[in-house]
Amino acid sequence: MWQTLRTETVFDSRFVKLHKDKVRLPDSKIIEDFYTVTIPNAAMICALTDDGDIILKKEYRYACRSDIIECPAGMIENYENDPLETAKRELLEETGYTSDNWKYLGGTRESTSKLTNTMHLFLAENCVKTTVQKLDDTESIETLKIPFSKAIDMVMSGEIVSNSTAHLILKVARLKGL
Repeated sequence: MWQTLRTETVFDSRFVKLHKDKVRLPDSKIIEDFYTVTIPNAAMICALTDDGDIILKKEYRYACRSDIIECPAGMIENYENDPLETAKRELLEETGYTSDNWKYLGGTRESTSKLTNTMHLFLAENCVKTTVQKLDDTESIETLKIPFSKAIDMVMSGEIVSNSTAHLILKVARLKGL
């Protein structure tokens, strides 16, 4: 088991924390500068309509320098007590859709060698458009409504590249027997 010998916080903000650790490996080797990044835990939603479509979003992601197709998602705010609360808020804000049928599908992790956060995955069925998007000032999101089978194909072809989105779509496909 790895042993933490020292931890130094290099950077700390609302959106990201960077830690530099000194660690001892099981074979007694020492790593002087093992970095970990903590971003807030988040919730992601596979939103399905009664006609078999999935609601996705297309958003420019600066870090990737391209438009990325993803399931609606967002970070858990300090005032939220449950990831489901976050999921319902983010689905409404980013797409204008709501659901009366929610199922928690567990958590997933991105880049497990460096990131420490959990993405909580949800299936929302019977989704209906109830309002317009309520985006943050920094968001510009195009809502996509496509057949769920096409979303599976988009994961397999590499058109959908977000790990959490791919994980969630394939998990729901298995649950649905697709």
